[in-house]
Amino acid sequence: MLHIKNVTKSFSGIFEPVLKDVNLSVGEGEFCTIIGANGSGKSTLLKIISGEYYADSGEIRRNGEVSQVVQDVNKGTVPAMTMLENIALSRMKTPRLVFYRRHINDAIDKVRSLNIGLEKFIDQPLGILSGGQRQAVATLMAMNSGKTSLLLDAHTSALDPKMQKMLMEYTAQSVRELQLTTLMITHNMEDALKYGNRLIMMHCGRMVVDVKGHEKSGLKLSSLLEMFHKFEDQSLEGKGEKNVN
Repeated sequence: MLHIKNVTKSFSGIFEPVLKDVNLSVGEGEFCTIIGANGSGKSTLLKIISGEYYADSGEIRRNGEVSQVVQDVNKGTVPAMTMLENIALSRMKTPRLVFYRRHINDAIDKVRSLNIGLEKFIDQPLGILSGGQRQAVATLMAMNSGKTSLLLDAHTSALDPKMQKMLMEYTAQSVRELQLTTLMITHNMEDALKYGNRLIMMHCGRMVVDVKGHEKSGLKLSSLLEMFHKFEDQSLEGKGEKNVN
């Protein structure tokens, strides 16, 4: 369960607040996809929820601990450690060698469930993998950390189309099976419609679209793109930047 009330966040050197009186309630096990243009406040919102940033004002209440996967593949994993060691760190507050004896087969099965052939690297330093492969491992670690809430900040952005599809299928299945309360930022409009039971669009630091259930499932890609461009056009007109023929 997550409750955000009247949250505002500004940064020095930026004229307008990045977040403006944002209100959001997310139920236990709800899967929200979040879209919006660059600078709309998406990542800042997730960083405030995770505790990486403090809000200037407003209230945040959440139940349980939060795991997250960010766009920077250097965060959340230790490249010099093996994949197995990284998984051990994500699953145990005080990892011990007993993990390797008792749980190595389970760890291999978890990596195999990604369905992208990474299990052969289980004893290799994570740093030898590509950025996209490391992002997939980071997602697996977050899913299996035992935490009840999950924040995904464009976690498939570094992957090729085939791996992106596989990781999204893994994500959706894991969120459903583990009943994780999930907020997922994506730049892929089709994924925003296909996955999750709720869709949020942010624009200039505010939530401008919030649909769920039948309303979300009935939303067409063309309609979503039309709404997205409408808000962007309004923003450009307000700044006097839109071309007029």
